[in-house]
Amino acid sequence: MIMIGGYFLLPFYLELVKGFPTEQVGLMLVVFPALMGLTAPISGTLSDRFGSRAISLIGLAVIVVACLLISTLDAGVGIPGYVLRLAPLGIGMGMFNSPNNSAIMGAAPRDRLGLASGLTALSRSLGQTSGLPLMGALFAFYVRGAETLPPGLDITAASSEALVAGLQATFRIAAGFILVAAILGALALYLDQRQREAAADAAPLAEVTLSQR
Repeated sequence: MIMIGGYFLLPFYLELVKGFPTEQVGLMLVVFPALMGLTAPISGTLSDRFGSRAISLIGLAVIVVACLLISTLDAGVGIPGYVLRLAPLGIGMGMFNSPNNSAIMGAAPRDRLGLASGLTALSRSLGQTSGLPLMGALFAFYVRGAETLPPGLDITAASSEALVAGLQATFRIAAGFILVAAILGALALYLDQRQREAAADAAPLAEVTLSQR
């Protein structure tokens, strides 16, 4: 929800603030999906070895850092600085998505895998369709807060300073949302470990009871 909506805002910065042509903007936006695609298989392998929850949590933490880095973009940042700020976003999303999907499908009963897959796709679609207007509205709100525009004039006519202020504020809010998700993920990991420890402690007692019987 947050990432797709936030990613939608970057062309405003690249075209209207930095003045890059459309073709170059398209190439620069490839950084995110390319790194996400490269990282996803690696994170899937790591989740098979270390568990889905831990790797997903690391991915969320990386996304928080990425949002805070992107919130430092301004008119003076060059292409290398842009790539360095955007790269953690692709890496974090790649680390989160594969283990998260694996955890969802792994928790579903075998006779409910189709239902779990459908609900996962539904939640993803709902997140995308709600994230775009939410992040777009926040961006427009902060741009108009940074610069008073005449009624009926859209935010593309705002100054570079106002557009940068809107982008920075929106990604700071995005970092806050992802941080909440990371805290929930950490809580889920803690509860999962407690359940495993309780199950491990209960297993010897069950064996002793059976042997006594």
